[in-house]
Amino acid sequence: MRRILVILAVSGLVAGGLVTAANAHSDSRPFKGSLTGSVLFVPDENCTNNPWTMRTDSVAKGNVSHLGRTDMTSHHCTPAGTEVAGGEMTLVAANGDEVYIEYAGFAPGPDPDTGIIYVELEYEIVGGDGRFEGAHGGGEMTVHVVFEGFEDFEWPATWSWTGTIGY
Repeated sequence: MRRILVILAVSGLVAGGLVTAANAHSDSRPFKGSLTGSVLFVPDENCTNNPWTMRTDSVAKGNVSHLGRTDMTSHHCTPAGTEVAGGEMTLVAANGDEVYIEYAGFAPGPDPDTGIIYVELEYEIVGGDGRFEGAHGGGEMTVHVVFEGFEDFEWPATWSWTGTIGY
C-alpha cells in the first residue's frame, strides 16, 4: 500500500511539473482582427526602392481580439515589384494601449476581373505599450485593396489576420 502511495505521489509531482512547465511559456493566445480603411500613396525621398519614391500609408478602424475597437496606422515603401518589405504597423486599443507589428509579403497586381489587389503578408508582433508592453507573436495578414487607377492616390482596403499574441 505504501508503495502505491509513493508511486501516486511521484506521478502527481511529475504531472504537475509538466503542466507548470508547459504553462510557463504558453502566454500566447489567438489573435485575429478585421479592419476597414484606405491606403494612400505619398512621396517619400527615403523610399528609393521604387522609381516613384513613394510610400504607402494606411489607416483603418475595426475590431481586434484583446484590443476591442481598434485604430490602425501602417506604412512601407511602395514596392516596384510584388514584394512588400519593411512594413510597420501600430494598433491602438480602445483604451489607448498599443501593439507594434512588422510585416512583409507579396502584393501582386490587381485581379483583371475584380480590380482587387490580394496582398498576402506575414507579420510579427514586436512589442507594445500599456498592458501590451513586451507583446510578441505573429501570423498571417491579408489585405484586399480596391485598385482605383493611378490618377487616384487613395484606395479603399480591408485588413484581416489570424495568429497569436502573448503579453
